[in-house]
Amino acid sequence: MHPITAVVLFLLAAAAVVAQPDEVFPEATPDSTKARYGTGGGISIRLNESGFGLGGLYRARLGSSTSGIVELSVGVAKDAREQQFFIGLFGDTVTPFKRNYMVLAPLQAGVEQRIFAGQIEDNFRPYVQVSAGPTLGYQWPYFRDVNGNGLREEGEALNGLFGGIGEGQFKLGAGGTLAIGAYFGKSRSSTQGVRLGYVASYFFEDVELLEPAASVESPARRFFGGPVVSFHLVRLLD
Repeated sequence: MHPITAVVLFLLAAAAVVAQPDEVFPEATPDSTKARYGTGGGISIRLNESGFGLGGLYRARLGSSTSGIVELSVGVAKDAREQQFFIGLFGDTVTPFKRNYMVLAPLQAGVEQRIFAGQIEDNFRPYVQVSAGPTLGYQWPYFRDVNGNGLREEGEALNGLFGGIGEGQFKLGAGGTLAIGAYFGKSRSSTQGVRLGYVASYFFEDVELLEPAASVESPARRFFGGPVVSFHLVRLLD
């Protein structure tokens, strides 16, 4: 083929391509789930050094990356010096020097701030959280303290977990949470997440979990704190 003919054919082909109408692409639909991930209610399962706990939470969207949160949880409290032993074939347990059971119920309100929103896809939403509020505690006797000296002596039987619950007393305190976590998935109806935080509570009067002779140190304490891992299941709302 003559070179000039080839050039003419090439130019005609190029002109035909240019003359074709531009391909129409659909516009990107807005993220209809964005608001939902900041508003919802759900439950949490909590794990700390004292055992398991349960909670309920409500999140309200305050901004594009900010949510307010109110959370109520219930869990047991133990002294780090407690040691539980199994007795017999039926799994009975005894904790030497234990004086009282204790349950904590903190009610906290705070803020969740999503981080790295522009760098990470919406199916992984890390955040930091700060919250604070009152803590209600309830302690009740571990054994039947017949003579009232705070020591378990011969003939004073164990109450069992619920045996002496009617003989307890309430304790009032305050606490806070500092945590980092993340929610997963892009469902429009629900989401799940995990959170690692430090949760602390301080009571305005002594909490006595151990017998007076359990240690040379005071068996009473007012501060409870430690790391808590929690798993969240949240129902998303409009």
